Amino acid sequence: MLSDIDLKDWIEQPSIPLYDVPRETPVKTPNGMLWFSHIDGMYSLSYDGNGNPVHMQAWVKVNPYRKKQDE
Repeated sequence: MLSDIDLKDWIEQPSIPLYDVPRETPVKTPNGMLWFSHIDGMYSLSYDGNGNPVHMQAWVKVNPYRKKQDE
């Protein structure tokens, strides 16, 4: 599950299309936090806080996070 504790080492970035987000990145969406896995055609595979798969359009705008040490 993605929580504030899990995200303490991450920094929220400006909104970009999901297809520009690196693999294995947490993202903030209008429906909440997801763990982005990868793009698969015109859709993506992400996981919600319970580990359930979520498929969104590849061009949806999200706020990705990046690790603090990547600064």
